[in-house]
Amino acid sequence: MKKLLFITATLFSFFAYGQLPSSDQNYIKNTTYKVPTTVTPNPTDAQKTQSITYFDGLGRPIQQIAKAQSATAKDIITHIEYDGFGRQTMEYLPFASQQNTMLFMDSNTLKQEQATQYQTWYGDVNPYSEKRLENSPLNRVLEQAAPGNDWAMNNAEKHTIRFDYQTNVANEVKLYKATATWVPAKGLYEIALVNETGSVYYEPNQLYKTITKNENWKTADGDKNTTVEFKDKEGRVVLKRTYGSSIINNAETAAWHDTYYVYDIFGNLTYVIPPLVNTSLVITNDVLNDLCYQYQYDYRNRLVEKKLPGKQWEFIVYDKLDRVVMTGPALSPFTDLTGNGWMITKYDVFSRPILTAWMPGTVTSTTRKTNQDNRTSATLLNESKTTSNTTVNYVGFMYTNLSLPTSDYHVLTVNYYDNYDSGLLFSPTISYSVIHGQTLHNNTTSKPIGLPTVSWVRVPETSTLYKHEKSYTLYDTKGREIRTYKNNYLGGYTQTDKKLQLITGRVDFTETRHKRVTADAEIFVKDVFTYTDQERLLTHTHQIGTSGTPQLLAKNEYDELGQLISKQVGGTDTTTFIGLQKVDYSYNIRGWLKSINNINALAQSGNPTDLFAFKLNYNNVENESVYAGTKLYNGNISETYWRTNNDDVKRKYSYNYDELSRLKNAVYQRPEDASPLRDSYNESLSYDKNGNIKALQRNGEYDDVNYAFQIDQLEYTYHPTKHNQLMKVVDESINPNGFKDVANDKDDYSYDANGNMTIDNNKGITAITYNHLNLPTKITFGTSGRVEYLYNAFGSKVKKSFFKSGVFLPTVTDYLDGFQYAKVASAVVKLDFFPHAEGYVKNTVVGSANVYKYAFNYTDHLGNVRLSYGLNSENVLTVLEENNYYPFGLKHENYNVTKKEYDKYDGEIDLRGCVNCSYKYKYNGKEYQDELGLNMYDYGARNYDPAIGRWMNIDPHSDTYFSISNYGAFVNNPISFIDPTGKDILFWRVNQKSGEWEQVKFNQLDKNIQKGIEDFGKTKAGYEFLSSFANKGDKIGSLSFDKDGKYSNHDLQLNQVEGETGYEGRTNSPVIRKDKITFGINLNKDIESPQVNVAETLGHEAFLHQMQTLDGIISAFKKGGAGAAMDYDLKDFHSNPSGYKDHLALKDDVQGRAKRYFTYISQLKTVLNPIEVQKVVNKDIKKSYSVGVQDTPKKR
Repeated sequence: MKKLLFITATLFSFFAYGQLPSSDQNYIKNTTYKVPTTVTPNPTDAQKTQSITYFDGLGRPIQQIAKAQSATAKDIITHIEYDGFGRQTMEYLPFASQQNTMLFMDSNTLKQEQATQYQTWYGDVNPYSEKRLENSPLNRVLEQAAPGNDWAMNNAEKHTIRFDYQTNVANEVKLYKATATWVPAKGLYEIALVNETGSVYYEPNQLYKTITKNENWKTADGDKNTTVEFKDKEGRVVLKRTYGSSIINNAETAAWHDTYYVYDIFGNLTYVIPPLVNTSLVITNDVLNDLCYQYQYDYRNRLVEKKLPGKQWEFIVYDKLDRVVMTGPALSPFTDLTGNGWMITKYDVFSRPILTAWMPGTVTSTTRKTNQDNRTSATLLNESKTTSNTTVNYVGFMYTNLSLPTSDYHVLTVNYYDNYDSGLLFSPTISYSVIHGQTLHNNTTSKPIGLPTVSWVRVPETSTLYKHEKSYTLYDTKGREIRTYKNNYLGGYTQTDKKLQLITGRVDFTETRHKRVTADAEIFVKDVFTYTDQERLLTHTHQIGTSGTPQLLAKNEYDELGQLISKQVGGTDTTTFIGLQKVDYSYNIRGWLKSINNINALAQSGNPTDLFAFKLNYNNVENESVYAGTKLYNGNISETYWRTNNDDVKRKYSYNYDELSRLKNAVYQRPEDASPLRDSYNESLSYDKNGNIKALQRNGEYDDVNYAFQIDQLEYTYHPTKHNQLMKVVDESINPNGFKDVANDKDDYSYDANGNMTIDNNKGITAITYNHLNLPTKITFGTSGRVEYLYNAFGSKVKKSFFKSGVFLPTVTDYLDGFQYAKVASAVVKLDFFPHAEGYVKNTVVGSANVYKYAFNYTDHLGNVRLSYGLNSENVLTVLEENNYYPFGLKHENYNVTKKEYDKYDGEIDLRGCVNCSYKYKYNGKEYQDELGLNMYDYGARNYDPAIGRWMNIDPHSDTYFSISNYGAFVNNPISFIDPTGKDILFWRVNQKSGEWEQVKFNQLDKNIQKGIEDFGKTKAGYEFLSSFANKGDKIGSLSFDKDGKYSNHDLQLNQVEGETGYEGRTNSPVIRKDKITFGINLNKDIESPQVNVAETLGHEAFLHQMQTLDGIISAFKKGGAGAAMDYDLKDFHSNPSGYKDHLALKDDVQGRAKRYFTYISQLKTVLNPIEVQKVVNKDIKKSYSVGVQDTPKKR
């Protein structure tokens, strides 16, 4: 009765506003309005979003319909069915029906129409995934088949993922342990590895063993293409094992690649032993220090000391509230202060970071203990707002200065909350008037309580200079950001206003106003967005100046399921929206990108000739008689093709990978030539067990049918004990192109104690100086010159100065909120260019006026800029530059190399040839730095050398990827991966071949995971959570996002895990880097009742755990940088270990920690069967409360 009453009440609430659903079916109908019903009592389909779920007699969902959500406003339907045991073993892809009535469709008719539709779209009649479960109450997955004929369960070639569940056997897994001995003088538990000889093994049947065979696995492969994971009885991973060939003792050898995880008696992760460690030998202290990860804890289980491979020990100090208040060693941010010091964080009473600073001093285990003792005995822990300035080292801030330290530190950032009383003066002053009709959240009755409002960020030069940036954020009455304003360190500013849709919050337009310095004329830029009825981005126009002609950036077209299939780009036609280029996209049945334009024909009827075309193959290869490529079924790319209008030649790479998904060979071809196999730009590599490149061969310079010229034959030599640190590269080829090898007997490279490269003899780099974030501040090239960098305290680059020997004045580049300025020697500073969504705007100064010209970029699947184009003075579409790359990023030379940029010529602006063009954003969309032969890409956190495929610094993310080198790039698969940009919601799963996490598209996830995320997003709370990380135009299944979320500069990773037992989901510790934070939630696809459980689990992780600290940690990051965010996170980690407070709150919620979760659950019951939801919730409460009791810290 309760179910029927609930459903009936839900239905009646919507009867007045739309057609009646099928009256002979159980259903729940959900309506979200986009306009106030007080204004529009009967909204149209365009003014509301509706969905309905039909249920069978057992209360199980059997059909889901999204009303009018196809591109032609038809219903999108997802069919759900069960086997005889009530298990959902087949999961159907959605399809676009011919109705828009939300009426229930008979399953036979539905499947027939769906099969016809997918045959038409993809040439495929297998529009569903399928699972084979074991015949036991555990219902563990034995085999998983993806959509598509090639992945079907009944395909004779078997390209499925297969699982095998076992226990360990004798002499299979080494039994490493760690002792933890309390040392009062150090204030920590000192660790020591037990069984360092590796002679003791786990007894048989003591570990759970899960073998996963990926979609490429064949019977003949044996252990290849498998991942084996061993867990102990507490569910902790003790060993991850993969099998493949690496360079071992100077020979390529097939072997296990083992990563061991070692815990102390309190369950803390203490050691991680990566594959490069030879566990057949004794693991000495030198091996531990040079190759392994080590972690030491205090009596409260707080991480206080850690060591990463190749880096010195790091130290952490906490206050009595378990907040991180000191970390070190940190290099000096200032040019006049040398040596190490401590990063300091101060908090207010709400544990919000209000100040960060650097304090010089000795940083050792001893000084950590001293500082910890001082903090433990301190009674003054928090700072509070004042009405006058407190000054420390000549920097004023409107807070008290009571918590330690109270002197000797140099302020880097100050953060203000709740109001705008910061004492900072802005020019122009802050105006609290209405912004584009939007009332501000700041008046006599409404204040932005709990929101960050004002910040002060230093731009460190010398310690006696106090240049800085200051900014504020204004909000509407819903707490949504509608204005950001920043005074830069030169005195200018950037202000961005947003006009938001009243209810949905989508961005209708933005207005940006910018000056470099106060005396400059203001630059005004307006972006205007329109949307389809399904809230997908339809058009995007761009206007410079209040009276400028709007430029078309994009007119999008979508297929029936909402995938982008074309966009018109460029030009001034904002009426019919015909662009300079029409860019077409196609996908396979799994949603993987297949092509950009038509690789076989650039000329298109009714549209301008395409300037660029690109194609990807995965599970098929072409021209096999020429070169026998490898068909790949696990998402790896087997082939890429490209063609440009420069010479209209079709080119191709075929790729081969090893068993660990590392790129082995890239073979270059010209398929339409009489002799296709050119080998002209081949690249081949081999690796050690940690993925360090051991050898690289590269051809190049000539695209010739008769000869392939080898330009690189590189042999890599590593440090004798720190095996991840490259010491020397020798080029055995006689060609001077490619890698530049300076022949000598010395090591090529040197490093500092933090693992930063300080010398590169091949490039002539004699010294590199770093700041507190391990970013280079000065690179010295002997007597040839130097390059200097200036950053703000967060690590954002604001200036680059290039000094060349013999030239009196430097070449200076300013980086100001995307606006890039150039000053060459004594010339006047000029705006060079600034970006837009499809390329950039190039500026040329004529007299005293700026003349703007639009350039547009074609990018491939990795964001590599492949071709730039624009209109010349005669309005002819012209290619500015073409870029084609080797897999690891070096650029192809000697074909299609002409480069042009806009410049003055005969009194007008036209395209002129340039040798060193100013726009240098190329590989992965990153800036190429070629001054004095530096030839590295700046990725923000680190610099990358494409000639050798390595970074010049240790990955700050390295203790997330234990099994690979912390200098290696792109998991050695640069065809599929790039360094994360921090601009997307990311989906990850374990690559079943390599055992490593890989980023995937949403529709590559398990269908239950997909559905659970979509169900989560159909609730108001869930959609708000996802949209806070989304970018404008993002799409997750049927969910779309029409604005940049407030956290869109950070990452949300939703990770699919499988083959694991004992948990449904997990909130991962945030990964904090200098430019962003990555928040992660694991979702286990092998769980009971996945239709409901995934959505409930995601809500549990998001609202019971993640949201407890999300705003705080991002606020800390925004105001105090990575150090402050880490402090905040570690404070929470140690005050709420394993989230025990959250779990206890499910039954006894004194602090309101579970309020968000239960609000979400009430909303989820309108999306899914409420009885089934409550069953899962009851089970979750029981289990989680029990876990919370167990995890409550015990004094030891």
